[in-house]
This record gives sequence, C-alpha cells and structure tokens, in this order.
Amino acid sequence: MDRRKFLQSAAAVAPAFFSGISSAWAQSDYWSQPRGIWLQRQTGNGKEEVRSIYFADGRIIPDGYVQACRLLRDVRAGQAVQMSPVLLDILCGMQGFLGAHGYSIPLVTTSGYRSPATNAATEGAARNSMHVQGRAWDGRMPGVSGDVMAQIALYLQGGGVGLYKGRGFIHIDDGRLRFWRG
Repeated sequence: MDRRKFLQSAAAVAPAFFSGISSAWAQSDYWSQPRGIWLQRQTGNGKEEVRSIYFADGRIIPDGYVQACRLLRDVRAGQAVQMSPVLLDILCGMQGFLGAHGYSIPLVTTSGYRSPATNAATEGAARNSMHVQGRAWDGRMPGVSGDVMAQIALYLQGGGVGLYKGRGFIHIDDGRLRFWRG
C-alpha cells in the first residue's frame, strides 16, 4: 500500500493499526536514542525548517534545542522562549511513531509560543493558554489526517490533544491528559 492510501485509511482502521504497532514500537529502545525533531513553518519571510537533535545522553543538546525553540517562536511579537522539553518529546514521539513504519514527515507549525499580547489577539485562544507558557503546539503533518495525528498523540499520553478538523490543525500540549474537538 502506498503512503497516501495508508494514511487516508489509517483513521478507519485505527484500532488494528494501533494494536499492531504499539507493542512493537513500545518494546523498542526508541526513547534511549538521541531525540530529534523535524519542524517546518511558513512565515512572512518564506518557509523555515529545522531538523535537529535536541536531546541525547540524558541531557538537552543546546544547539538543536535552541533551533527548535526559535522556529516555535511567536512570529508576530518576534519572541522566542524555552519551549517545554516534554512538548518536544511528544512531537518527537509522533514523528517516531510514523517513522517506525517508514513515514518521515515534518511537523508544520502554525503556532508554538504566543506572547500574552498575541494570545489575547488570537481568535478562540484560551485566556490561560499553554501557548503562553511555551508548552503547546498547533499544526499539521502533510498527508496525515488530524484524526490519525490525534490518535497518535493520545496514545503517547503526554498531555492535551485538541482536534480542529474544520480548521485543519491539531493542538498538542504537555498539560493534563484530555481530548476535545474544536
């Protein structure tokens, strides 16, 4: 089955899909390996991309971590903060989950950190948004349905998952475990 057909059908066969790969993936030593992330973002200056290792040998790798935090900045305010390493782990886990089956796909960011002013100006943003704390990500993965992304994020049990199908993105944060549809 080609990649497109697999990803389109994955939501329909999710129970079998997840039971089949969860045991193999969970038994691997995935989390003991260096953790990398592949992020993309469209800004007023064009497409930005980061492919970096942010964690290895039990510690943050400063260069890779800073690169990821810079891409996840508030582009309106021009401000970057130290993003949550747990959030990066959730995103890394999502890519690793798909990568274990040959699907190497970037995370296309629509929102990472938001300054309080940007958050207040963002339609539908929660007043106490995890974005303001550098603990949330909004985006998509090309060719992967929001349903599949949400199911992978829920499988990882790292935090909150919001599915915004009508708007074409999902929200992931490192807060308490919860799920909602926007």
